[in-house]
Amino acid sequence: MSGPALRQMRTLFRVEWKLFHRIRSNYVFVLFIPVLLLFGMRFVQEQMNLSANGLAAGPVMVATAVGILLIFSLYSSVTGLYVARREELVLKRLRTGEVSDPVILAGGASMYVAIAVVQIVVVAAVVSVMFSAAPRQLPAAVAGLLTGVALATVMAAATAALCRTVESVMVATLPAIFVLPMISGIYIPREVLPDSLGDVLRFAPLAGTVDLIRSGWTGELSVAAGLARGVLEGVWVALFGWIAVRRFRWEPRT
Repeated sequence: MSGPALRQMRTLFRVEWKLFHRIRSNYVFVLFIPVLLLFGMRFVQEQMNLSANGLAAGPVMVATAVGILLIFSLYSSVTGLYVARREELVLKRLRTGEVSDPVILAGGASMYVAIAVVQIVVVAAVVSVMFSAAPRQLPAAVAGLLTGVALATVMAAATAALCRTVESVMVATLPAIFVLPMISGIYIPREVLPDSLGDVLRFAPLAGTVDLIRSGWTGELSVAAGLARGVLEGVWVALFGWIAVRRFRWEPRT
């Protein structure tokens, strides 16, 4: 990325940070909602008898935490951000200048990406200490985090294309918020499902990210298997990116 593009992204980051900071209730969402979700998922997973399926609670909880934060802290937040800035004509005004379309979208999302990454690192560290689960395959975890962030961001852009107003964001994001965690192994590890169903759900969006994150603590994936998971997530990123490029709207619908 060129120097001017980096400066433009930093400027957009600072603007979004100032706007975020003005609404103090945003910190309630950032600090408490993920914690409440994790406590709820911990209760649910205790009922699954993970050990009977050869699963360790620590790595499963880390993967669950990452998936939840990617969807709630990054995907849903960035979707709302894109729609709100479009309705405010901010995106339209930015396009009249020298800022390229990818920089506008990446710069606007960069603040929420930073928040989500910090949340993920902190929660993963806490869960690791709680369950005495040290990372064994850190490159796999980093790859999972990178693919997850990329996928959540392009999914947000693709979903924003479907939203006419800010109020419609809640409805448009419901499938990803409720269905995606169920089919990608975030809420329910595929190992506790019937084998045939688990094999199919391996190809769901974010499933590869969940596998890579969990392998970062278990070391269960070989290099070839890890690359396959990364390629799968790359395919989903390309698909949602293609949808966003074709359908994303830069000004309000009339």
